[in-house]
Amino acid sequence: MDFSLRIPPFGLQKRESRWDYLEPLQKAAMALELTWAALSGLLFIFIVFKLFRIRVKSTPRGPYILLALVSFTFALGDALNAVQLREDIDVFDWFKVISASSIFRAFSQVFVYAVLLWLTHIRGQAFGGSRPGSSSPIVARTWKRVVDWVLVAVTFIYIVALNAYSTTKNLSHIRRIYNNDYSSAEHDDYEEFVKISQKLQHVSTALSLLLAIDVVASLFVLWFAQRRAKFTDSVVTRLLITSAPFVPPLTAMWLFYDIWVAKGIQSILKANLAYVIIEGVCQIGIFASVVSTIDLHTDNDPSGSSSYLNQASNPAYKA
Repeated sequence: MDFSLRIPPFGLQKRESRWDYLEPLQKAAMALELTWAALSGLLFIFIVFKLFRIRVKSTPRGPYILLALVSFTFALGDALNAVQLREDIDVFDWFKVISASSIFRAFSQVFVYAVLLWLTHIRGQAFGGSRPGSSSPIVARTWKRVVDWVLVAVTFIYIVALNAYSTTKNLSHIRRIYNNDYSSAEHDDYEEFVKISQKLQHVSTALSLLLAIDVVASLFVLWFAQRRAKFTDSVVTRLLITSAPFVPPLTAMWLFYDIWVAKGIQSILKANLAYVIIEGVCQIGIFASVVSTIDLHTDNDPSGSSSYLNQASNPAYKA
């Protein structure tokens, strides 16, 4: 997903008021991004508050600390994106702000899935440890955890590297225009860069798609394994019911945005507005869903049996 694809409402000159030059769709996107930033910021505060109020040592803190960081970067990325539309900045600063926003949003895009995978690893390990003599579920095995974290790291590094590459090329292109040092050969070179960049974006989308499939598949595999063992895990059930449904539409939006063939500025702005809406709803939905599982680590299962993660003596959980 190319987070840097934005259409600046200015040319190469700084204007006194950019607000008057914005399209209605751009104004709507800005309002939504500020809304998502505010909601995500509130969730960040709530997560931190809940973490300080955890009284049971057996409750895992790592995934929720990462979730707090993810919600903060999502809020920061959307806020920067909205501010660059409202404030009067020249095109060079615009690219720098967009680049920073893209990195923050890439972090939230990738590591929100890392949070879900991390919780799946923890619950899978504990589930395997609660059944002595039985083999551990696939999601709890070492090779699966290594593959998951490698996929997360590769996806994030690739998106950041691609963003840096695109920003550098675009800034170089703009500087040549400013310096009146722009030939037909350089124009052809830039057109070639655009084509290559689009192909590289497909790789980014493919990695994000693999990560999304990994998350949903891991949750389903663990849930089925627990169901076969007639074991009730309220955390996994909650994640499967309330988090997993947000993953397909978010992934579908990345695919749609990546293959969108823009025939004019309005079509690009419509695609961008749709992306802002779906991304915000899905990301906030996943954040809220994961936050709601914090207390489930200390509650009894609905079946009436004590959850294996409630037992401080459980060696699997201590591990």
